Amino acid sequence: MGESQQVIDVFISRKSADVALANQLYRYFVGRGLNVFESDETLPKMGSSDYRKAIDHALDECKHMVVVGSSVENIASSWVEAEWGFYIGEKRAGRKKGNILTVITDNLEIKDLPASLRYYEVLIFHKENFDRVAAYVGKDYEDPKFKPPKKNFFKSKWFLPTLSAICLLGLFWYIIDERNKPFDATLFIKPSTAAKLHPSYPAFEGGELSLVLDNKEEKKSFSANSEIVLRQLPVSYQGKKVPANLTAKYWKLEQDSIDLSKTVNLTIVPDESLAMIYGNIKDENGNGIDSCEIADGGDTSFLSGNDGFFKVTLPWHMQKVNYTLDIKKAGYKPTSVNYFAGSGTTDIMLKK
Repeated sequence: MGESQQVIDVFISRKSADVALANQLYRYFVGRGLNVFESDETLPKMGSSDYRKAIDHALDECKHMVVVGSSVENIASSWVEAEWGFYIGEKRAGRKKGNILTVITDNLEIKDLPASLRYYEVLIFHKENFDRVAAYVGKDYEDPKFKPPKKNFFKSKWFLPTLSAICLLGLFWYIIDERNKPFDATLFIKPSTAAKLHPSYPAFEGGELSLVLDNKEEKKSFSANSEIVLRQLPVSYQGKKVPANLTAKYWKLEQDSIDLSKTVNLTIVPDESLAMIYGNIKDENGNGIDSCEIADGGDTSFLSGNDGFFKVTLPWHMQKVNYTLDIKKAGYKPTSVNYFAGSGTTDIMLKK
């Protein structure tokens, strides 16, 4: 019987871009004594110029099919899909009893393959997997030489899902048990890293935190870089939002409530007590002087009003405890005064 008339054990379906992969499988199968149809290798030997007819005949006669691809686009290309689509249709109709499997490169994921191919075996293109491929397409699938070894449950696709289900069940009961236990909440209080502060802004030195739990106020004193621990809180407080207030020099909580949990990070920001500078500029007779230029050490400058009164609210990056105010106006001697934020109204006299 000529080669063209021999029963075809394996039909290799691939796009021309994957010919190098197909040729490796072809040589391996032939070395195992299999009769293989691979278009580049087989068609020139068949002595027929009608390649389409020869391919159709090979599809009709082959026992098994191996689809080879390095991309989803190659596998789903029109000619390749027509070949594996025909084989699957024949298999579903009961006219073929063999196996179809897909061999892909490791850059692909099985989930991206067409659903009809995912239904059957998919292997990664590695030489160490060639024996597994041969086990599915051997001359006699029941022959021990080619028959796949019995599957070990611990290596089967069901092992991990089963183990996961057991672990999830155990975790479920553990969570139920843990949710019924009182918990300790540890609170960490730190200045906001997003706030851009003046280098002279006072450091946080601690304070007193007030929380309202069950309509009762609970106060906790703490120092800088320390933590507050609320012990044995009822499980019903887990994730609960409760009112909170911080009493501390120059600082306040960014939010006026907190969500209780085992670990709570509280952010503090400047409390605006150092933000305002205000006062009056008068002459020697006690009359207000308008349009005086007031500068704070080069950080900012502003003008007094018609009655000599001035007031400015500074952003965080300009706030500090002590300001040096330089006041000047044409016709008057310039002067400088120290202003302490929070000290109230300051009266400044300019002399001619």
